[in-house]
Amino acid sequence: MAKTLLVTVPVYGQIEYTHALVGDLEREGVDYMIVDNKGDYSPVADERVHTPGRNTGWAGGSNLGFRTAFAEGYDAGMTLNNDVRISRGFFDGILDERLPDDAGAVVGVYDDAAHLAMHSDHEGPAAEYEPRDAYRELAVCDGTALMLTREAFVAVGELDERSFGRFAWGADVDLSLRLREEGFRIVATERSFLNHFGRRTADVVAGRRRYQLLGGLLMSRGLKRVYGRHWSRRVAVDSVDVLSLDDHTVLHTTPLHHSAA
Repeated sequence: MAKTLLVTVPVYGQIEYTHALVGDLEREGVDYMIVDNKGDYSPVADERVHTPGRNTGWAGGSNLGFRTAFAEGYDAGMTLNNDVRISRGFFDGILDERLPDDAGAVVGVYDDAAHLAMHSDHEGPAAEYEPRDAYRELAVCDGTALMLTREAFVAVGELDERSFGRFAWGADVDLSLRLREEGFRIVATERSFLNHFGRRTADVVAGRRRYQLLGGLLMSRGLKRVYGRHWSRRVAVDSVDVLSLDDHTVLHTTPLHHSAA
């Protein structure tokens, strides 16, 4: 039986990006919910919109989505940035039954070079991406398009909304480490791709330079507080294995140019 999924898109303004993404979500026929943190969202289709009445941020909006998904009986929940476009069949790839049974978190690959283990060599629009029957084993993933299974959520709980400051950089790393400690794998499927336009919402709210400097500083402080001064040793990798979806053999190992997960 096919797995069920609820996708949550936390937003703060930047309505044009959300409207473009809604077109992709409608095309894919997935259940989704907009968390309108600013209170100014205007639906373009038949969107389900939740307005908290305050800015819950990315982590708070994502947690609301995960809680809603599992309270309503979905098998999986996903938090999805609004500043992305997704490939055709994106969610079929995320929910592919050939992925490892112990995969607690599944992400796609994308064009954001900030996370080399998730980076794809596809440079064009998401709509032109050609899916590949392969997946990657990750040390950690980022939260741009993060799917959690019900089993993983029950085992590790929500994103940490307290330790990483206003922008919650590092909350996805912390969640990844907790997943691994509970025996779950983290994988990126090459059947799913997204264009990531680069933190557009947060740039507007805080300014690009301030956002990047403050986000990075609070991430480092938070991870050091939770995992100790050598936290980076838990996530530093030199390469990533790419495996076959069909028989799970290693197709090749991709070296990374710097320590990233």
